[in-house]
Amino acid sequence: MATSSNKTSNDRLSYGITILVFGIVFLLDKLGILSHIPYAKNLISIGAFFLMAGIVFLITQPKKILGWIFLGVGILLNADFFFSWMSNYSNLIVPLGLIIAGVAMVLTSKKKN
Repeated sequence: MATSSNKTSNDRLSYGITILVFGIVFLLDKLGILSHIPYAKNLISIGAFFLMAGIVFLITQPKKILGWIFLGVGILLNADFFFSWMSNYSNLIVPLGLIIAGVAMVLTSKKKN
């Protein structure tokens, strides 16, 4: 039972920090502070939120898989920012990345009997 309690504690910490970071970034945007920082407008997007969540989960979770998934989705959603040469194909990258991630998750899931 101790491992279940520890897992719940790690999950709450990860989700709590992620929500806290999202809230701070959102507040800074609403106060107009982000408009004075170069590239900060990119922080208010779903892709940036996935990147932030991925980093938080990689730091706080003992099992890193969810962090890597969030980070991967964040990079895919921001592909034009990270890989400017891919801007012509960026409209295809997100759906293909989601399909690949979904297939990988389905294939690696454990069935309960």
